[in-house]
Amino acid sequence: MSKTINQWAKECWQTSEDHGFHGEGDATVPKIVANLHGEISELWEAWRKDELNFACNKPIDLNCAEEELADIVIRAFDAAEQLGVDIERAIEIKNEYNKNRSWRHGGKKA
Repeated sequence: MSKTINQWAKECWQTSEDHGFHGEGDATVPKIVANLHGEISELWEAWRKDELNFACNKPIDLNCAEEELADIVIRAFDAAEQLGVDIERAIEIKNEYNKNRSWRHGGKKA
């Protein structure tokens, strides 16, 4: 049986906890945002260097795009647990809302 999104969030939080990333004050929004930004920046840099499809620098079977996107999701799931967000519910509601938004949300370029 596959894990639910909320089960993944709990597991990502637990892995971070087990590796010392949940010390005093670690659930602050600035730290959470900085960590997410860091992972997003790593994906950006891999793109800038034209390395998205290159093997990542870890002994795992992922390319750079796969690794960095996984890191972004893991950080987001960890953050959801830290902040007490039911991320599965939030994704369901937000995705349904997005289905009914205007083209490019009213003309945004990206």
